[in-house]
Amino acid sequence: MKIGRIYIDVFRAPIEKPVVTSFGSIPSRGAAMLRLEDNEGVVGWGEIWGNFPTVTTEYRAKLAAFLLPDLLLGKTVDDVPSFYHGLVDSLHVLTVQSDEPGPVASVLAAVDQALWDLAARRAGLPLRKMLNPNAVDRIPAYASGLNPGDGPETVIAQRAHGHRNFKLKIGFEEAIDKGNVRQIVDGMSPGERFFVDANQRWNLEQAKFAADWLAEAGAGWFEEPMLADAPADQWQELKAAARIPLAGAENLRGLDNVETALHWLDYVQPDVGKWGGVTDCFAIAQMALSAGKTYCPHWLGGGVGLMHSSQLLAAAGGDGLLEMDVNQNPLRELVLAGALSVGDGYVDLPLDDGIGLQPDISSMEHWRIDQTVLD
Repeated sequence: MKIGRIYIDVFRAPIEKPVVTSFGSIPSRGAAMLRLEDNEGVVGWGEIWGNFPTVTTEYRAKLAAFLLPDLLLGKTVDDVPSFYHGLVDSLHVLTVQSDEPGPVASVLAAVDQALWDLAARRAGLPLRKMLNPNAVDRIPAYASGLNPGDGPETVIAQRAHGHRNFKLKIGFEEAIDKGNVRQIVDGMSPGERFFVDANQRWNLEQAKFAADWLAEAGAGWFEEPMLADAPADQWQELKAAARIPLAGAENLRGLDNVETALHWLDYVQPDVGKWGGVTDCFAIAQMALSAGKTYCPHWLGGGVGLMHSSQLLAAAGGDGLLEMDVNQNPLRELVLAGALSVGDGYVDLPLDDGIGLQPDISSMEHWRIDQTVLD
């Protein structure tokens, strides 16, 4: 496939309630979507990660417009993983010189997504079937992003929408965290599960203390209790002390770093938009499953990235769940247009080619921030 045109569309929508985390809040929802069109008019979609801080969405879109023409236009792609790794190698010096490995990685991750989507559409296959002919069409999911101010109420609302698994954000005052967990546990039905995410909030001793009471409460996993890049000996000490499975990897870059983290992580959660794209996230999924771990893709952005995450999980197999942010995000909902609906804790994936949908950009026009077309 030969790349003939690049589109970068940036949108930002207001929301009534910010998304709250232990490190800050997200007061609006943005999306930077990348489209690659080949010389036959077939289009593949990717999404550039950029949810926090909010300014990063617009900045990374501009970085993509600066970097991608020379890298992509007129280039023929026969092997997506090989081409993607070639891009990573060619931009390595830039990531060092600019000291911006994260932004560059997220741009290339979106390129990789779009190339895989494009290749699957050309092949007439859902992306999951291109990655694994035996991929399933139905996957378990969980309601994510439950805020500290109304987490228990959100569980009730999302249960009514078909969810049976829930993840609460913690890392606030102890009374708030314990109160929310207690209410959720007291209201759970048989077969339901709940998880927690501290968003890298605590040091080792604080994380060990929280792990104790969360284990007693029955939490299914303890996500990012400490900094993702905390020393390995600290993670190993936490793993040895904790009576609860540990989850993470959304904030790790590089296969070697994730492989090391498999020594203490039980649930492995790479983000298809932050680093690695489809190519390396699928490799991580296979690596994790081979090590007896559970692959659960991380995603807290727009609809394109969520569709890529769902395709990856379906292709990888295992016992992982799809993260579905249930905070208000009109951009995500317009992109999905009902493509993913939850029932009894599961999602049935579309049977269409590629990621399973063709986003209607015109439906989001009133929230457009920028558009770049490169050919």
